[in-house]
Amino acid sequence: MTSTQKFTSLLAFFAVFWNCELEAHPAHAKPVNYPYVVGFERFHSSLDDDEYLARGGLILLNELNCVACHAPPEPLAPYLNGVVATDLEGVASRLSPVNIEIMIRNPRFMKKDTVMPSLFAGPDRDLEEVEALKHFLSSLKTDIPSYEVGDIEAGRAFYHRVGCAACHAPEVGYRPPGVPENAEIELAGLPSVPMNLADLYHIDAVAHFLLHPNKHRPSGRMPDFNLTEKEATDLAAYLKAGPDLVLPENLSAALGASEGFEIDPVLVEKGKALFSQKSCSACHETPGTDHSLEKGKALAMADLDPDSEGGCFSERPLGGPVPFYGLDVVQKRAIAEALRRIDVTKPFDTAGEIDWRMKRLNCYACHERDGIGGAETAREVYFGFQTEEAKKMGLWGNLPPMLDRVGARLTDSWLEKVMTGHPDRGSVRNYMMARMPLYSAEKVQPFLTQLPEVDLPKDVEKGGLGLFGGRSAELGHHLLGAEGKQCISCHDIGSEKATEWPGIDLAIAPDRLRRSYFDRLLLKPQETIRSIPMPDQFEDNKESRKELDAMWSYLKQINSKEEN
Repeated sequence: MTSTQKFTSLLAFFAVFWNCELEAHPAHAKPVNYPYVVGFERFHSSLDDDEYLARGGLILLNELNCVACHAPPEPLAPYLNGVVATDLEGVASRLSPVNIEIMIRNPRFMKKDTVMPSLFAGPDRDLEEVEALKHFLSSLKTDIPSYEVGDIEAGRAFYHRVGCAACHAPEVGYRPPGVPENAEIELAGLPSVPMNLADLYHIDAVAHFLLHPNKHRPSGRMPDFNLTEKEATDLAAYLKAGPDLVLPENLSAALGASEGFEIDPVLVEKGKALFSQKSCSACHETPGTDHSLEKGKALAMADLDPDSEGGCFSERPLGGPVPFYGLDVVQKRAIAEALRRIDVTKPFDTAGEIDWRMKRLNCYACHERDGIGGAETAREVYFGFQTEEAKKMGLWGNLPPMLDRVGARLTDSWLEKVMTGHPDRGSVRNYMMARMPLYSAEKVQPFLTQLPEVDLPKDVEKGGLGLFGGRSAELGHHLLGAEGKQCISCHDIGSEKATEWPGIDLAIAPDRLRRSYFDRLLLKPQETIRSIPMPDQFEDNKESRKELDAMWSYLKQINSKEEN
């Protein structure tokens, strides 16, 4: 079979792949037919006015890595800094030579919704260059451990309880445990982040990816959920459990195209050089180097024609150095509106930068902040409760918390623990199954200063009257107890367990909460956190301040004992 015949067969194979009817499975969720950018997809549509849509265009310019070749104006450079694409170190241990070749020739045949543009889909494609790049990438192998095969059903249950379905598609027809039989399970309305590559990876490669996602996706598109090996292998078993494809006989030969493939060292060297020459290194770090990107030298962003119908806006691949993205109409309009305003767009203020970063990292899939984002209503059922008691808390017992005023809520040290995955951060919400994932430090570091800057009141006062001591702590213990303000009903207090709800342990409050926030929360709970199921028990007067001081004194006392 010649190279052309082989590729024709493979394209026919993928035509069958995309059009065949598969059983409902998250890895087989129907992909959109354009580059899927989550921060744009959820918050922008064809109904947007031009001004608002232009903000979405900035997201696309960044997440599609247009900035890798087209330099943004200097004031926007700190925000339009692009993404580092998939780490290709060891790619040949994850994908077969055939799949690598298809990803090079036209990645949209492999993933219809990929953000990776096609550089070799045009009429002038050089098949010898494709072959050389294929040999180079096929030479990049790393050892992947052989894992024990996981439990498919355990993986299915875990997937639908720990928060995977916040971003990825839930399995159609799956009913989480505990959901009443007469309750209707809504279909997710928002598009889901695709997982097509789970079908192409070996099961060990899927498990390895799940254990080390930040290594494979340095952009943060898939964060680290701190999985155990058992959890990762169970998830891998589930994601690989979709139905097998049955191909017509005349196409089955295409699957053997990788058999007998031998790496040619000469082509490897040629492919390595082409990796830079074809600007692959503008998005991907070159394996085996110092991991620096080589920015392209195309027209500056301010010099691009927003009304062009050619170039990257083309309806079909043009060939030459022009990448083909397959943008849809709304995406093109958004980018055009952003380009029209690129020279007059002002840098973000701090609140705007927080919103920008949360959209890029998809924090809004789980968290709501200032009325934006939060888990989609249809997906709330896929966040699990750890215990039966937690169900008494309703949505407070299974959904990740709102982030309104979180910079005024958490101490600097606790915020850092949460954001950077410090070993001592633990889990303060042991009643819910959802986990706070870990991102690489450089992705979350800006939050540590920006959140307090925006959220802390400018006239914040130090809470308390400074009445620390034995008698004050004794009063605080009484106030927290069943005969006082009954905080023990909903919160553990060190070794004393809550009598009704399994809420956050108050013993860690002095480490976790700013004292000023503690006072404000107890004095005005409904005003401080929207819809919080916490009673209003204090008047804002001197006597109440003394009581709050006594409670804080006791919490500091037991916190100190537990630390020792």
